[in-house]
Amino acid sequence: MADKCDLCLLGLILLSSLLTGTSGYDHVFISSGESVRLSCNKAPPDCRSTTWSYYNSFRYSGEVDLIAGGMKNKDTARHERLSLESDCSLNIKNVTEEDYGEYSCGQSVNGELQGPDAHVFLHVLHVSVSSSSSSSSSQTEISPGRSLTLSCQLYTYFTAVCDDWFSSLGYELLWVSQTGVDLKTDSRYQISSSSSSSSSSDRCILTLTTTLLNEDDNREWRCELTHRDQLQTSVRYTVKYSGTSGYDHVFISSGESVRLPCNKAPPDCRSTTWSYNNSFRRSGRVDLITGGMKNKDTARHERLSLESDCSLNIKNVTGEDYGVYSCRQSVNGEDQETVALVVLHVLHVSVSSSSSSSSSSQTEISPGRSLTLSCHLYTRRSCDDWFSYGELELLWVNQTGVDLKTDSRYQISSSSSSSSSSDPCILTLTTTLLNEDDNREWRCEVTHRDQLQTSVRYTVKYSGTSGDDRVFISSGESVRLSCNKAPPDCRSTTWSYDNSFRYSGEVDLITGGMKNKDTARHERLSLESDCSLNIKNVTGEDYGEYSCRQYVNGELQGPDAHVFLHVLHVSVSSSSSSSSSQTEISPGRSLTLSCQLYSYTSYSCHYLFSSLGYELLWMTTESGDVSLLTEINSRPQSDTLSSIQLQSLHQHRLQSEAQTLRRTQAELQQQLLHKGGGTRSTQRK
Repeated sequence: MADKCDLCLLGLILLSSLLTGTSGYDHVFISSGESVRLSCNKAPPDCRSTTWSYYNSFRYSGEVDLIAGGMKNKDTARHERLSLESDCSLNIKNVTEEDYGEYSCGQSVNGELQGPDAHVFLHVLHVSVSSSSSSSSSQTEISPGRSLTLSCQLYTYFTAVCDDWFSSLGYELLWVSQTGVDLKTDSRYQISSSSSSSSSSDRCILTLTTTLLNEDDNREWRCELTHRDQLQTSVRYTVKYSGTSGYDHVFISSGESVRLPCNKAPPDCRSTTWSYNNSFRRSGRVDLITGGMKNKDTARHERLSLESDCSLNIKNVTGEDYGVYSCRQSVNGEDQETVALVVLHVLHVSVSSSSSSSSSSQTEISPGRSLTLSCHLYTRRSCDDWFSYGELELLWVNQTGVDLKTDSRYQISSSSSSSSSSDPCILTLTTTLLNEDDNREWRCEVTHRDQLQTSVRYTVKYSGTSGDDRVFISSGESVRLSCNKAPPDCRSTTWSYDNSFRYSGEVDLITGGMKNKDTARHERLSLESDCSLNIKNVTGEDYGEYSCRQYVNGELQGPDAHVFLHVLHVSVSSSSSSSSSQTEISPGRSLTLSCQLYSYTSYSCHYLFSSLGYELLWMTTESGDVSLLTEINSRPQSDTLSSIQLQSLHQHRLQSEAQTLRRTQAELQQQLLHKGGGTRSTQRK
C-alpha cells in the first residue's frame, strides 16, 4: 500500500512539474497508428555514443536497451519500427498502445556518461471497438441496428493517478463529432468513464455507446485528449458497415474505362499481383496480373493494363467485370503489408422494344413502338439490404435531371432479371415513343445519399439513323465528310462507298491515305489533314453511304464512321425542250422543274414524311423575301423525294438550301425579261 502511495506521490510531483516546465522530463502524447519522434538533448556530432533505453514497470522488470552505441538492438520486438535520426532522436513508426512508458537517451564517451540523461514519457491514445455482432477491432464489421461501443483509453505510465490527473491538472477526454461538437450533448450517445479491469470508474478510459443508423456508414467520431482546452492528440474512428470494411468501392458505367488503385505501390510493378473474385460467376480467385505481367489465359486480358503506380486499368467495362479486385505486393514470395481491396460495381442499360430486342445502348426503334430500358446495377452486395437502408438509389432522369417518376408518360418499376419478383438492383423505364423523341436522351443514375456515383446515358436513335451522320447537299456544290477520331496522319485511313442501287458491293475510294484512281470520281476527291473526305462538284450519282476506317498494323481501330450523303438536284424540261439543267425556254411555254432528292437510307419516303416530321416545299425569293409556293408531292408514295428544300416540323436543322433552283429561276427570269420586252412575271407553281 505504501508503494502505491509513493507511486501516486511521484506521479503528482512529475505531473505538477510538467505544468511548470521545470521537471527536465518531456511528455509526448500520440495516437496509436501514428509515428513519433523523441528528442535527445545535446546530441554529439555522430550517434555512435548514443544509448536509448525504455522502462515500463507494468510491462518489464527493468530497463530495456533499444539503441546501444548508435545501433539498434535486434532482440527487441519493436526494432523494425525504430530508427535513429542524424540528431540522435528516436523515431517510432506505427505506434501501438504497448509503446507507452519512459524513454531515456544517454551519451557515453570512453564508457563515461556525458551529462544527465534526456527523459521522455510517451503517452498513447488508442480506441478499441466492440459491437453486438463483432469482436474488438479498429475497423470492425458492423451494420445498422447493432449496438456499438468505442473505448478510448489513454495508455500512460501514470495510470495509478488518472483520477488526480484528470480532476486536478486540467486534462480531459472527450468524444466529439466530425465538426467538433461534444457528443455528451446528444442523447443518442451514452458517454461514461469505465475501468478496463473492473467495474469501477477509470478516468483514463472513456466509452461511447450508441445504436447504429443507416446514415452512419462512413461517419467519423473522434476521441480527443485536451489539457486546459488545448488539444494534445486525438484518435479518429470511421464507421464501415459490414462488407465495406477495408474496401474501396468504385462505381462505373458499362462501356467506360476505370482505374483501380493499388496502395503503397513499389518503385516498379514486378512484385505486383492483381486478382479477381466473384463467387456468383466463378468458383475461386482468378489472377489477372502476376509479377507485373498480364495473364493471357483470361478472357479480358486485352482490356487490361498496368499503370506506373501499379494501378489496374480496365477498358470498355462490361457488366461481367463487377466483383472484388485485390492488389498485393510480394517480395521473395512473401506478401508485403496489407492487400488493397477494390469492389467494382457496374451500371448497364439494356434495351428492348416491340419491334426489336437486343442488349445495346443504341437499338433500332421507331415512333409508335413501345420501348423498355432496363437499368441494372451489377454488384456483389445484397441489393435488398443496400437499397432498403436508403444508402443507394437508382433513378431514371431526363436531360435536365428531372426524375421521370414525376411524368405519367413513363412507367418506372423495379423488376428481377431472374423472376417476377422485385429486384431493387434493376430499374426499368417503359414508354411509347413519339415522333419528337429522336435524339432524346434519358439517363439512369445511381446515387449514394443523394450523391451521384455514376450514370448511363441512353439516346434514342430512330431506325436507320443510329450512329450515322446524315449530310444533305445540292448538286454542283462541294461537301466535306467527317472521319471520327482521325490519327496524326492519314496513312492508315480508308474511305469506302456503298450504294446497292448502283454497285454490287463496296468501292474503296481512299486506301492507306491514297486515292484509288480506278474510280470515275477520283479527280473530284481529296483528303484533308484530319482525314475527312472532300468531294468537289457533287452530282446526283454521288449519293450513298460513305465509311471511314482506321487500320494500324492491319487491325481495325474502333468502329467505322458512317456518313449518308443525300443529294438534291433540279432538272428542267419544257414543251420545246428535253430535260436539261439549263434549257432554252420562252413565254407561253409549259415549264416543268423536277427536284429530286437522291437518298440512300433504310427509310421509305412515306416514313420520312409521316413519322420524322419533314415537309417538301417549293420556295422562291422575290424582293429579298422568301415566300412559300404551292406544295408539291407533300406525301409522295415513291422512294424518291421531289423538293427544293427539306424543312422539319420539329425544328430539324435546315439541311440544304436549294441554291441550284434559285440560280435556275434567276436565269429563267432574265430570259423572260429579254424575250418578253422587259415584262416581269412571277408564276406560282
